[in-house]
Amino acid sequence: MRRFMPVLLALLVLAGCGQSDDRTAVRSATQRFLAAYEAKQGAVACGVLASDTRKELESEESKPCPQAISSVEVSGGSVVKLKVALTSAKVDLAGGESFFFSEENSGWRISALACRPTTTPTRTPFDCELEA
Repeated sequence: MRRFMPVLLALLVLAGCGQSDDRTAVRSATQRFLAAYEAKQGAVACGVLASDTRKELESEESKPCPQAISSVEVSGGSVVKLKVALTSAKVDLAGGESFFFSEENSGWRISALACRPTTTPTRTPFDCELEA
């Protein structure tokens, strides 16, 4: 067992690094989206959305995503809590909203944004401005 301890320790360290890298990537994607949204850079903001979320927005607004993204109301704020679980993540913002992420081939993308807890949770505990 002692011979395997260094290997086990190395695996645990590597697993922790992956989680840390994911947290960094999710935080970066959140900040990139919020900065682009505030600067009215629709193409950049849309680049952070998951493909299904982007399609949903375009369908709802009957416009290309870069023009439609301004119709979504986002309060924003700094990241106050971030949790990653395998291929999904949740970011809580100081403004009281949450963003949900999914990991796609192209990286971490926002699958739902401007989500707030519902007052009477039923099947959906969050009400989101945009989700796929």
